[in-house]
Amino acid sequence: MKKKNSPNCGAGSSHPKKGKSDILNIKSEDISIIRFDGIQVRIIKINNEPWFIAKDVCCAMSITNPSKSLNALDLDEKNTITLSYGIQGNPNRQVISESGFYKLISRSRKATIKDSFAYRFTNWVFREVIPSIRKTGSYGVPFAELNDLTKRQEQYKTTSSEYGRNLQSCKETKTRLDSEEREMWRKYQPDLLNDEG
Repeated sequence: MKKKNSPNCGAGSSHPKKGKSDILNIKSEDISIIRFDGIQVRIIKINNEPWFIAKDVCCAMSITNPSKSLNALDLDEKNTITLSYGIQGNPNRQVISESGFYKLISRSRKATIKDSFAYRFTNWVFREVIPSIRKTGSYGVPFAELNDLTKRQEQYKTTSSEYGRNLQSCKETKTRLDSEEREMWRKYQPDLLNDEG
Protein backbone atom coordinates (compact mmCIF):
# COMPACT_ATOMS: atom_id res chain seq x y z
CA MET A 1 0.00 0.00 0.00
CA LYS A 2 1.52 3.33 -1.06
CA LYS A 3 0.53 6.86 -0.25
CA LYS A 4 0.41 9.10 -3.31
CA ASN A 5 1.96 12.58 -3.13
CA SER A 6 2.41 12.52 0.66
CA PRO A 7 5.37 11.08 2.58
CA ASN A 8 3.59 11.25 5.97
CA CYS A 9 0.78 8.99 6.99
CA GLY A 10 -1.17 9.87 10.07
CA ALA A 11 1.66 11.40 12.12
CA GLY A 12 1.30 8.71 14.78
CA SER A 13 -2.47 8.26 14.69
CA SER A 14 -4.23 5.22 13.33
CA HIS A 15 -6.09 7.38 10.82
CA PRO A 16 -4.15 8.81 7.89
CA LYS A 17 -4.39 12.58 7.59
CA LYS A 18 -6.74 13.67 4.84
CA GLY A 19 -5.83 16.25 2.27
CA LYS A 20 -6.60 16.94 -1.38
CA SER A 21 -3.62 14.89 -2.59
CA ASP A 22 -3.95 12.08 -0.06
CA ILE A 23 -5.06 9.06 -2.02
CA LEU A 24 -4.00 5.64 -0.82
CA ASN A 25 -3.10 3.04 -3.43
CA ILE A 26 -4.66 -0.27 -2.37
CA LYS A 27 -3.56 -3.65 -3.71
CA SER A 28 -5.72 -6.75 -3.75
CA GLU A 29 -3.87 -8.31 -0.80
CA ASP A 30 -5.00 -5.36 1.38
CA ILE A 31 -8.68 -6.19 0.84
CA SER A 32 -11.02 -8.73 2.37
CA ILE A 33 -14.68 -9.17 1.58
CA ILE A 34 -17.54 -9.93 3.92
CA ARG A 35 -20.89 -11.07 2.63
CA PHE A 36 -24.19 -10.81 4.45
CA ASP A 37 -27.51 -11.83 2.86
CA GLY A 38 -26.17 -11.23 -0.64
CA ILE A 39 -24.57 -7.84 0.13
CA GLN A 40 -20.79 -7.62 -0.16
CA VAL A 41 -18.75 -5.15 1.87
CA ARG A 42 -15.08 -4.67 1.11
CA ILE A 43 -12.80 -4.04 4.09
CA ILE A 44 -9.41 -2.42 3.56
CA LYS A 45 -6.60 -2.68 6.06
CA ILE A 46 -4.91 0.73 6.50
CA ASN A 47 -2.27 1.00 9.24
CA ASN A 48 -3.62 -2.29 10.64
CA GLU A 49 -7.07 -0.73 11.10
CA PRO A 50 -10.23 -1.81 9.26
CA TRP A 51 -11.63 0.74 6.79
CA PHE A 52 -14.82 0.07 4.89
CA ILE A 53 -15.68 0.95 1.28
CA ALA A 54 -18.29 3.66 1.87
CA LYS A 55 -20.47 2.71 -1.09
CA ASP A 56 -20.72 -0.90 0.15
CA VAL A 57 -21.65 0.19 3.68
CA CYS A 58 -24.23 2.69 2.44
CA CYS A 59 -25.79 -0.05 0.30
CA ALA A 60 -25.91 -2.44 3.28
CA MET A 61 -27.38 0.28 5.50
CA SER A 62 -29.95 1.28 2.84
CA ILE A 63 -28.59 4.84 2.92
CA THR A 64 -30.11 6.66 -0.03
CA ASN A 65 -27.90 9.79 0.12
CA PRO A 66 -24.33 8.57 0.76
CA SER A 67 -22.75 11.99 0.04
CA LYS A 68 -24.75 13.66 2.80
CA SER A 69 -23.90 10.86 5.25
CA LEU A 70 -20.19 11.01 4.41
CA ASN A 71 -20.10 14.81 4.65
CA ALA A 72 -21.32 14.49 8.25
CA LEU A 73 -18.21 12.46 9.20
CA ASP A 74 -15.00 14.05 10.50
CA LEU A 75 -12.12 14.36 8.04
CA ASP A 76 -10.07 11.70 9.83
CA GLU A 77 -12.96 9.22 9.49
CA LYS A 78 -13.00 9.20 5.70
CA ASN A 79 -10.44 8.99 2.95
CA THR A 80 -10.09 8.23 -0.73
CA ILE A 81 -8.25 5.18 -1.95
CA THR A 82 -7.28 3.89 -5.36
CA LEU A 83 -8.04 0.23 -5.97
CA SER A 84 -5.13 -0.96 -8.08
CA TYR A 85 -6.33 -4.41 -9.02
CA GLY A 86 -7.89 -3.80 -12.42
CA ILE A 87 -11.00 -1.74 -11.71
CA GLN A 88 -12.60 -0.45 -14.90
CA GLY A 89 -13.42 3.26 -15.02
CA ASN A 90 -12.67 5.31 -11.92
CA PRO A 91 -10.66 3.19 -9.45
CA ASN A 92 -10.98 5.77 -6.64
CA ARG A 93 -13.26 4.83 -3.77
CA GLN A 94 -14.31 6.57 -0.58
CA VAL A 95 -13.53 4.64 2.59
CA ILE A 96 -14.65 5.17 6.15
CA SER A 97 -12.82 4.26 9.33
CA GLU A 98 -14.23 2.04 12.03
CA SER A 99 -15.33 5.09 14.04
CA GLY A 100 -16.91 6.57 10.90
CA PHE A 101 -18.71 3.29 10.39
CA TYR A 102 -20.04 3.44 13.97
CA LYS A 103 -21.23 7.01 13.40
CA LEU A 104 -23.06 6.02 10.22
CA ILE A 105 -24.80 3.23 12.09
CA SER A 106 -25.67 5.33 15.13
CA ARG A 107 -27.14 8.05 12.90
CA SER A 108 -29.13 5.64 10.77
CA ARG A 109 -32.79 5.37 11.68
CA LYS A 110 -33.04 2.21 9.59
CA ALA A 111 -30.45 0.45 11.78
CA THR A 112 -32.72 0.87 14.80
CA ILE A 113 -35.77 -0.74 13.21
CA LYS A 114 -35.83 -4.27 14.56
CA ASP A 115 -35.70 -7.00 11.90
CA SER A 116 -34.83 -4.54 9.12
CA PHE A 117 -31.90 -5.47 6.91
CA ALA A 118 -29.81 -2.56 8.26
CA TYR A 119 -30.55 -3.68 11.85
CA ARG A 120 -29.55 -7.29 11.15
CA PHE A 121 -26.46 -6.16 9.23
CA THR A 122 -25.22 -3.90 12.05
CA ASN A 123 -25.82 -6.61 14.66
CA TRP A 124 -23.82 -9.04 12.54
CA VAL A 125 -20.97 -6.55 12.12
CA PHE A 126 -20.87 -5.69 15.84
CA ARG A 127 -21.22 -9.28 17.05
CA GLU A 128 -19.10 -11.17 14.52
CA VAL A 129 -17.06 -9.07 12.12
CA ILE A 130 -15.45 -6.45 14.38
CA PRO A 131 -14.65 -8.91 17.22
CA SER A 132 -13.02 -11.25 14.70
CA ILE A 133 -10.96 -8.42 13.22
CA ARG A 134 -9.85 -7.46 16.74
CA LYS A 135 -8.87 -11.05 17.62
CA THR A 136 -7.39 -12.33 14.39
CA GLY A 137 -6.70 -9.22 12.33
CA SER A 138 -9.15 -10.22 9.62
CA TYR A 139 -12.63 -11.37 8.75
CA GLY A 140 -14.06 -12.48 5.48
CA VAL A 141 -12.44 -13.83 2.37
CA PRO A 142 -9.14 -12.27 1.28
CA PHE A 143 -9.75 -10.55 -2.05
CA ALA A 144 -6.73 -12.17 -3.73
CA GLU A 145 -8.09 -15.65 -2.96
CA LEU A 146 -11.60 -14.67 -4.02
CA ASN A 147 -10.20 -13.16 -7.23
CA ASP A 148 -8.26 -16.37 -7.95
CA LEU A 149 -11.39 -18.45 -7.34
CA THR A 150 -13.42 -16.16 -9.60
CA LYS A 151 -10.85 -16.53 -12.39
CA ARG A 152 -10.97 -20.32 -12.04
CA GLN A 153 -14.78 -20.25 -12.06
CA GLU A 154 -14.75 -18.17 -15.26
CA GLN A 155 -12.30 -20.64 -16.81
CA TYR A 156 -14.62 -23.48 -15.80
CA LYS A 157 -17.58 -21.70 -17.43
CA THR A 158 -15.58 -21.23 -20.63
CA THR A 159 -14.38 -24.83 -20.64
CA SER A 160 -17.81 -26.23 -19.79
CA SER A 161 -19.35 -24.08 -22.53
CA GLU A 162 -16.87 -25.55 -24.99
CA TYR A 163 -17.67 -29.03 -23.71
CA GLY A 164 -21.38 -28.21 -23.96
CA ARG A 165 -20.99 -27.04 -27.55
CA ASN A 166 -18.92 -30.14 -28.31
CA LEU A 167 -21.52 -32.34 -26.62
CA GLN A 168 -24.31 -30.64 -28.57
CA SER A 169 -22.33 -31.13 -31.77
CA CYS A 170 -21.80 -34.80 -30.87
CA LYS A 171 -25.54 -35.24 -30.21
CA GLU A 172 -26.37 -33.63 -33.55
CA THR A 173 -23.82 -35.85 -35.30
CA LYS A 174 -25.23 -38.94 -33.57
CA THR A 175 -28.80 -37.97 -34.56
CA ARG A 176 -27.67 -37.45 -38.14
CA LEU A 177 -25.83 -40.82 -38.20
CA ASP A 178 -28.86 -42.61 -36.70
CA SER A 179 -31.05 -41.04 -39.36
CA GLU A 180 -28.61 -42.06 -42.11
CA GLU A 181 -28.53 -45.59 -40.71
CA ARG A 182 -32.35 -45.84 -40.75
CA GLU A 183 -32.45 -44.53 -44.32
CA MET A 184 -29.79 -46.99 -45.33
CA TRP A 185 -31.70 -49.91 -43.78
CA ARG A 186 -34.96 -48.64 -45.24
CA LYS A 187 -33.34 -48.47 -48.68
CA TYR A 188 -31.56 -51.82 -48.62
CA GLN A 189 -33.58 -53.94 -46.18
CA PRO A 190 -37.01 -52.38 -45.64
CA ASP A 191 -38.37 -55.61 -44.17
CA LEU A 192 -35.82 -55.48 -41.34
CA LEU A 193 -37.22 -52.14 -40.12
CA ASN A 194 -40.78 -53.48 -40.18
CA ASP A 195 -39.73 -56.46 -38.03
CA GLU A 196 -38.10 -54.18 -35.42
CA GLY A 197 -41.09 -51.81 -35.32
